[in-house]
Amino acid sequence: MEIDLIQMTSTKGIVEGMKTSRHKNHIEDIPKKIFKWGHWSVLEHCSMTVKIRNISRVCTHQLVRHRIGVTYTQESQRYFDPLTDPDWYIIPPRIQKVEELRQRYIEARAKEAEEYRYYREKGIPKEDARFCLPNACKTTVTWTFNMNSLLWFLEQRLKKEAQWEIRLLAKKLYNLVMETEWGEFLKYWEAGSRR
Repeated sequence: MEIDLIQMTSTKGIVEGMKTSRHKNHIEDIPKKIFKWGHWSVLEHCSMTVKIRNISRVCTHQLVRHRIGVTYTQESQRYFDPLTDPDWYIIPPRIQKVEELRQRYIEARAKEAEEYRYYREKGIPKEDARFCLPNACKTTVTWTFNMNSLLWFLEQRLKKEAQWEIRLLAKKLYNLVMETEWGEFLKYWEAGSRR
């Protein structure tokens, strides 16, 4: 799984939103006070776009459940072809580490790719042939979110109960964001602090 930062807006909108809300020209320690005061809505004045590659459709089915303040564009499976990429699927770590399970899993994916090939050779269009492919297919998503919706995503998906792949996505995204100007705000955020 790889995540690339495509674009982000400055946090100036957040600062101006806080000043407007409090009817002040200056507020000390705005990042800290946003979380102390529970003033989450001002976090929606900035946005970020990332591209996530090599994640499974299992993961994207979970990701798109986060709908408020976000936009997604996912690679169409009509243009995805498992016959051109031998590394077209994700292997879950628990299966990967047991050789017998790993081999069985790889054989099953090979049968699905062969089934797909068969339908395509018989003239079945990609949009119908893809029905035999698993949710393990790799995909790419471009995702735009505001800081408030990011924090809600992290709140839910950094939990140890979250499925391994979306939790890995949340960890990688958090690390990426902390390297940006947004990190100055997120360092004051604590999971579970939303009122």
